[in-house]
Amino acid sequence: MKNRTYIIRSKKPYQSFLFRCIVPKDLISVLGQVEFRVSLGNSMYSHSKIISTNLYNLSQFIFREIRDGYMKDITLEDVKTILRIEVRKSLLHIHWVEFGTNVYDEDKLKDSILRIDDNEEKLRDRLEKDYR
Repeated sequence: MKNRTYIIRSKKPYQSFLFRCIVPKDLISVLGQVEFRVSLGNSMYSHSKIISTNLYNLSQFIFREIRDGYMKDITLEDVKTILRIEVRKSLLHIHWVEFGTNVYDEDKLKDSILRIDDNEEKLRDRLEKDYR
């Protein structure tokens, strides 16, 4: 099992998780810090693990872009802002998938179900004709 050093538990009375990013040695002079932390805004370890893995990959991509010279004028606050936006997007997606917070209008839902049923019926008919 891989040790994830980029996810840590906060020291508050309630359980919360943080993303911990260690800045590569060659970029410390550019960003001005050795490490920084971004709140994951979540108390579930399973969700925090997914979000922190995504943030780790995104931060490594940003570091590569800085090294290649595409992000010359980026600051540490810009990097944190990018990561916070990604946290919000990930949490919205998790809530949408798991908790069904993106509930649609009843009429649209019925229309969608009817359309799917029609498509299934057409597919069955086509399979019967092609199979014979």
